[in-house]
This record gives sequence, C-alpha cells and structure tokens, in this order.
Amino acid sequence: MSPIQLERTLDNLSKIIPVDEEKKKELFSKFSGMNDAEVIKELSQIAYRILGTNQELYDYSLTVIRNINPEICPPVEEMKSILTKMFSNEVEGNMSLEENHKLVNECLVRFTTLFNQYGVDYYIVGALPCFLKTGQQLFRYHDDIDIMVNEEDIPKIAEIIELSGYKFQDDRFPSLERFHEMESNKPPHTVLAQNPNNEFHLGFFTFRREQDNSITMREYSHRLENGKVVVDVLERQSDPLGTSLRYDEVPTSYLGATFKTSTVESVYNLKGYTKRPKDITDLQKLEPYIDKEKLAQLSAHPNHNVETSNIGNLDESHKKR
Repeated sequence: MSPIQLERTLDNLSKIIPVDEEKKKELFSKFSGMNDAEVIKELSQIAYRILGTNQELYDYSLTVIRNINPEICPPVEEMKSILTKMFSNEVEGNMSLEENHKLVNECLVRFTTLFNQYGVDYYIVGALPCFLKTGQQLFRYHDDIDIMVNEEDIPKIAEIIELSGYKFQDDRFPSLERFHEMESNKPPHTVLAQNPNNEFHLGFFTFRREQDNSITMREYSHRLENGKVVVDVLERQSDPLGTSLRYDEVPTSYLGATFKTSTVESVYNLKGYTKRPKDITDLQKLEPYIDKEKLAQLSAHPNHNVETSNIGNLDESHKKR
C-alpha cells in the first residue's frame, strides 16, 4: 500500500473513530512497516472492538479497510463473519464474551460483599463501574477488575483472597528472586489476585487515607542497586475536593451488592490521555453522562506528585518535588 493510500485510509477512519493528529502519525508509522494483509487484519479487529455494536459505522469502516486491497480482502459480509467467529471465543484467556461478563459479575458481587463484611476501605475503579452506575450493559471484554485499596487493609484483602481460591501476590517489596521473575514476566499490577483457571484477575492500586479524608495514591517501582532490590514510591497527593471529584462516596448498587467507585468524570479524564482503542470506545460510551462543570473542577485540582527513593531505608531517602 502506498503512503498516500495509507494516509487516505486513516483519514477516512478518523471521521468515525476519534483520533488526534499525533495518534494518526503514530499509526501511519506503525502500518507503513506492514504488508497489506497485516494492515487489513489489525484495522479490522480494531473496527470490530470499537464499532461492532454500531452496524452502519461498522459496515462503513470495513468497506474503507477492504479498499486497501480488494484482491486479497474478502467482501464485507465475509469479513464480518470471520471477525464474529474470531471474537466469539476471545483470545484473552480463551473465554467468550458471555463467559467473561458472567465471571465479572460473579466476582464483583462476591468480593465486594466480602470486602464490606471485613470493613475494607476500597473503591472499584476504571470504566467498569462507570458503565454499571450509568445503567449500561457490559459490551466488551474485561480481563480484570481494578480496585483502589487502603494499604492498611491489605492484610484483610490477602486473607479474603487466599480463602477464595485465588492466588494473592503482593510485590510492593519483592525479594531478589521475585524481582528477577518480575523482570522477565512483568505482572499487570504490583498487588493482584489471580484466578487459578484463566487470565482474569483483580488488580489493586494502593492508597493512604489522610486525616482530612483525602487520598494519596502510592505507586511502587523497583530497581537493582549493588545487588539489592531498591523500592521507590510515587505518591499522588489529592486535596479533599480533588478526592471527592475522583471518588464517589455514594455507593453504587448492582446485583444486590453495594460498593463505592471512581467518578465518571475522573475515568473520562484519564482515558482522554491514554487513547487506546478500547479507551476511545469507553470515552464514547461515557460522554453522555459527563458533568462538564465537575470535569473542569477536576482539571483545577490536579494531584501533587512526590517521589520518594529507597523507601526501604528512609535515612537515605530523598524527595523530588
């Protein structure tokens, strides 16, 4: 495919899939190194994930993609049949979409009920709870449930998880052996609970609850220094108003369970930066429910980041502000 044809294809697709100029340049560079068959395959899969529920736009996008090379690309209806068959048994965890949604619902109800019983300070975060609290049906694959948890309650979480049959892993302060394991096979979260039967997991983000009820997120990173594992932490400090704009204290009720969640505005704001294909889809789903005034307030109350190095030895630590 010529550079002109590739540019025209991306321009046509960007009319129905929001992509800024920077992302378009990134995609142009990526697809320039692929043959026609590879470009058609990847763009078709993106179209299925983003537009599969909108028949008119989905058909249009596949027509644009097929025009890349009609000699090797099957007709649109056949493309749709191939994609439906491919995604009826999702590659992530070899699980169908129906099975995935059933697992998400079961885990959400099961674990939030237990967390409430144990008095855990937590929030269900990410796009998933936003769909649920706005009354939307699950429509895409979810390989995990993201949870913000007060670090003081991690021992409670560990007990709940271990009794549930999931495998609990806390990598905030890894051994040297574990550090090398993480280097070769990086886990998706520093603290997580892995389903023993598939790739589905609970991914935990940690925070500290301050006296004014605000939240300070704590993100851990690791490096090797003189043969020892050094642990650094990045704290994202939020003032009380910023915390209330990011986390909803009014519980969400779902399938008989209740749990606190991130706000729709905070998730929308975050996904506006990441802009992965699934994030673009999520943005479109969440946009009708956004309070623009709260979104503006959120921008006016950013987190204050403080990085602390070598927290295992506080006498030698230093802060970068």
